[in-house]
Amino acid sequence: MMNVLGLDIGGANLKAADPDGRACSMPFPLWQQPEQLTDALRQIAWPDRPNLVGVTMTGELADCFPSRPDGVRFLIDCVTQAFPHSETRFWMTSGEFAHAEDAGDFPELVAAANWHVLATWMGRAVPRGTGLLVDLGSTTCDIIPLRDGLPDSEGRTDLERLRSRELVYTGIGRTPLCAVLPAVELNGHTVPVAAELFATMRDVWLLAGMIPEDPSDTETADGRPTTRQAAEQRIARMLCTDAVVLGTDTIRQLADQFAAAQRSRIGQAIRQVMGRMAERASEDRMIDPGQEEGPEALISGSGAAMAEQIVSACGLKIRLNLQQAASPDVATAACAFAAARLVQERCRDELPEQAR
Repeated sequence: MMNVLGLDIGGANLKAADPDGRACSMPFPLWQQPEQLTDALRQIAWPDRPNLVGVTMTGELADCFPSRPDGVRFLIDCVTQAFPHSETRFWMTSGEFAHAEDAGDFPELVAAANWHVLATWMGRAVPRGTGLLVDLGSTTCDIIPLRDGLPDSEGRTDLERLRSRELVYTGIGRTPLCAVLPAVELNGHTVPVAAELFATMRDVWLLAGMIPEDPSDTETADGRPTTRQAAEQRIARMLCTDAVVLGTDTIRQLADQFAAAQRSRIGQAIRQVMGRMAERASEDRMIDPGQEEGPEALISGSGAAMAEQIVSACGLKIRLNLQQAASPDVATAACAFAAARLVQERCRDELPEQAR
């Protein structure tokens, strides 16, 4: 029996999935403990010795590495050390898997390729015409144009994708509130917020009911629990005061302002990408842009529920929400799941017959 595992190695989280829909995610601050990555990969993986491992990554950007190519090669080494008896393949933005010994020679294609593997797999839901994949996670939001079932992005590297707004560096978990909104309205006054990591969007969406309370989870800005009470205190610190001073109702109003600002930023990027898609379709088909129907949307990521709201507000019809079609775990680990599906499909014939 062949056991296949997909891995998505990020700078703050590790995600794993198999082709049958089992998926999980675990916090792992790579920049703080790169020497522990090999053991962490073994910990998140199942079974102990998968026959085939498909890998994608973004963790090479962590500032523990001198350069991104150094990061890519380090992550490749960690994977091969974690699974010495497995066949390992690494996704590249050229649309193919590479053996470990080859992947290190093409770091620019291997680096930050998780959006591409996801779009390559999910794009099948829109096999003809245009589509738009919106993957909203804890750290970033990918807005990926699709054409005839394949990625059709303007950018390939993260720098290019930031410039084209196909990558928006904001997410429902780790984004500091000061990066979302520089000032808030409070009792008729505009008040600048502290440029400090006192609170994150995780606190905002916790108060909004989009993220459940979990007292055992301390992956927060201050290391205190993921509870509404603690979130209120963290948000109050953004104004250099306490929750007792502001009160619950005022803090909820402040949280609504941060939520609206994040929605607006993502929505603006979606509309910008859509506008560019419409212009290209008009040029290709020699028709008026107003005659072009909007692309159908695909949704994934731990913030899929919020992404669906934003996409709908942009006037797009939703073809697929992975959180609903599969499970919240699969939606959160969507890139790992896509890597598992594609590596099984493309590379299983490369294994010895007894391992298939």
